[in-house]
Amino acid sequence: MQKRKITGYATGSAEYIQVLSRRASMVFAMFIGLNALILGGPAWQWITGLATAYTLYNFGLNRRKASPGGAELMLSLGICAGLTFLQAEYSSILYHLLLLQLALRVGRNRIMRVALVISTVYLGAALATITSFAATVIVQMSYNLIGFGLLTYAVIYIDTLVAKQANDDRQMIELIKQNDRNYRMALTDALTGLYNHRAYKEKIDSVAQYVLLIIDLDHFKKLNDSYGHLVGDKVLVTIGNIIKLSIRSGDLAFRYGGEEFVVVLPGTTPQIGMKIAERLRQKVAEWSFEQASVTVSIGVSIKKPGMSAQSVFEQADTALYQAKQSGRNRVQSFGEDPSQVSVKYSM
Repeated sequence: MQKRKITGYATGSAEYIQVLSRRASMVFAMFIGLNALILGGPAWQWITGLATAYTLYNFGLNRRKASPGGAELMLSLGICAGLTFLQAEYSSILYHLLLLQLALRVGRNRIMRVALVISTVYLGAALATITSFAATVIVQMSYNLIGFGLLTYAVIYIDTLVAKQANDDRQMIELIKQNDRNYRMALTDALTGLYNHRAYKEKIDSVAQYVLLIIDLDHFKKLNDSYGHLVGDKVLVTIGNIIKLSIRSGDLAFRYGGEEFVVVLPGTTPQIGMKIAERLRQKVAEWSFEQASVTVSIGVSIKKPGMSAQSVFEQADTALYQAKQSGRNRVQSFGEDPSQVSVKYSM
């Protein structure tokens, strides 16, 4: 059998029971040795020695938190058989504890073989000491063999429950992950990778104070008609990437619909908001796309105390309309005279 480390005393129900059964083996082995030492008998020295060896062996395994392998199994069974052959009192309990340790480790697929090996060793050692088949001897042997069988059944049942629970846990984790993926997909624009309109509706009410930018591509319909929708999609993706690279980590960017984008700048002053908007406009204007000239117009508004998210959006939309009417490729703040917009916000 392959060795396996038990990584902690409570990493799983099976591992925890293994640790407890090993500790119980140490206690019972010491009890068997002390019983022989106190009561004496023809072979008390051998019984005490074997019980001490068994205790020290399990103590070493417990220190290393390791399950016994094939060689260690044979050593444990050899000591148990020796105690049985010497007719040590209470030695049969060590077989049961050993069976419990090994059965939980090998699982239900090999537990019957482990139980058969341990039962055979016990039966052989017990038969070797029998001089006459008295009723009490037969009852005692039958009692232990039935105990092995019941213990094996119990371990199979426990292992089945543990496997079922582990499978249920895996399915639950996978379901949670899938639900999380579906939720993120529902809030993400498939083309640009930005948040979508639905995400804007969900997130905007949780932001107390912010500057809002509405970004609209200039003459986008003409670009689509001239170069095709695939080119139009490529432009939208590029604009989305420019927005991602131009905003801060705490800012929120959305593809609101069609060629319209929205950027929310939480906790931002109007001056910084205008600078970020101007930086966006400049980066788009400087981007060269084949023969097409791509520019954006941006409307800016500031959420003030008592204002609703809808009111802020309407103000930014009004500012965007003014930017379009004033010649496009410009940034317009709500309430600012379009004729007074200058380079004071340039980076």
